[in-house]
Amino acid sequence: MQPAAHEIDGLLLPLAPVLAKEADAILDLRELLMSKGHPGKCVRCFFQLFTAAGSVAMPQMAPLIAWLEANLEIAVRADGRMLESLPVKLGEDEDLEAFCIRSIEKVRFDRGFTARRVNLAFRYKAAA
Repeated sequence: MQPAAHEIDGLLLPLAPVLAKEADAILDLRELLMSKGHPGKCVRCFFQLFTAAGSVAMPQMAPLIAWLEANLEIAVRADGRMLESLPVKLGEDEDLEAFCIRSIEKVRFDRGFTARRVNLAFRYKAAA
């Protein structure tokens, strides 16, 4: 089910005054969220905003962080089968690269998967 426009606008409109220079990223994220576009692109847009915001806009970012964490997850697959899903925890890393490295290390060092190649990908959570 597609999110309602008023729900997405409620998340993003508070960012506009404090992140005016990032208007393109806000609009890109709005379009992605409204259409349930590629979840990895949503996370990339989020980190573009998060990095630009710094600590100044953290109160305005909190609802967006909560929404993304509630609606996205990381799918862990190997050999054509689903192994597990990890929660998306935003706001703990300074940028997308640090987030990805933390997620990869969690799977690599905290799990005992025997597959030679394990793939991680963002996805929307299935409706309950």
